[in-house]
Amino acid sequence: MRVNKLTALLLSLAFLGCNKDKDPTPSPKVEVKDITFNFRLDPMPAATEKFELIVSQKDGEVLLDTLLAPRTAHALSLKSADDKFNITTIYSDPATNKYALRTYIQVNPDNWHIDENISYSEWGETERATIHYTNAPYWDGIQFTGKQGGTFGATYSGGSIILKYQRLLPTDLTYLLLPESGKYIFAEITSPETHVDFSHASTAVKRRYTKPAGATDFISILFGYTKAGDYRKTMTLTLSGPGSDYDLQFPTTMIEEFETRLLYTDAEGYRHTYVHNGATVPTEMPFIAKSDFTVTKYEANDFQIKFGENKPNSYTMVWNSEDTNLDGKWNIYLSAAETAFKPKDFLEKLNAKSLKGKSLAGLSLNSLTSYQAKDYTHQSMQDYYNTPELYLKKALREYRTIQRYY
Repeated sequence: MRVNKLTALLLSLAFLGCNKDKDPTPSPKVEVKDITFNFRLDPMPAATEKFELIVSQKDGEVLLDTLLAPRTAHALSLKSADDKFNITTIYSDPATNKYALRTYIQVNPDNWHIDENISYSEWGETERATIHYTNAPYWDGIQFTGKQGGTFGATYSGGSIILKYQRLLPTDLTYLLLPESGKYIFAEITSPETHVDFSHASTAVKRRYTKPAGATDFISILFGYTKAGDYRKTMTLTLSGPGSDYDLQFPTTMIEEFETRLLYTDAEGYRHTYVHNGATVPTEMPFIAKSDFTVTKYEANDFQIKFGENKPNSYTMVWNSEDTNLDGKWNIYLSAAETAFKPKDFLEKLNAKSLKGKSLAGLSLNSLTSYQAKDYTHQSMQDYYNTPELYLKKALREYRTIQRYY
């Protein structure tokens, strides 16, 4: 029997339609999870009694908005399909009414303890002391430090350097370097008046670094620690611009760990800082001639940035608002994957309780700093700075920052 072609076509289409209804392609199922994390913020003004914490998704949806007590660990929970979030904290200084805002873009904040007053140093009691360095050459420049730093005054008379400073009690350790002669001496100070024979001084090691073309305003800073891993007492071994034949001079005795900081401004006006922590002073530093970023737009609601070959792990923007309605500073922490941002829209979408009725009309970019460290990511960089146990151990051993003001 012959079947009409039109009838066959209609039957075929009907069959396909039935199959489509019976076997639809399943859409991916979004799994909403229970998320818990611990969080603590210690604001700089001790009188701050509360801060606002806002957790939002990448799409801007607010998942949590709550007022919390500072200097206390909080166990928090929310529901989301995301693993990383935008974390914003807001508080105002009760003395000045200035607002302080922080926003971390796409991070996991679990076990963060943001301490705005964190410090390596422990300060001890001191007293006025005088050191007589006998058999010393006349000096043209001097580098001196005790274990607690501070100011000093020095004069030269009859072959002796007479130096006055505040010594740490009960026992201090001092370091004197005469850069011109390249000689240094350590001395243990146990009384208000001490005589030290400088003829026993040792010869310092010199370092000179090859700088990129166009680099200016070079500064070298060298800190020393008499016990590796103990950063409570810092001795400044070098703090100067370059000398005639060196950038750094440093001792070969007494110091178990060095922290080297080298800074310069590149030809386009970006300020570079290179940091190295270790048992030795590096012979070379990984300088780069140009900034690793270029900001192409920095309007209040249109920020755009480009990165070069030496891409950073993370960067921080500081936005100021000096409007009479909202006087404050906003730090925003982002990964190099984020090349565009709308600050005004972002803040307005949060609809923060603390900023109710406040205008964002005066928002402007103040500065931007990039961070680069080998084997670090945006997440691990923020973990480092917001975990006091890591920060106080200087677990980040070598890194660079590049900064530009706008």
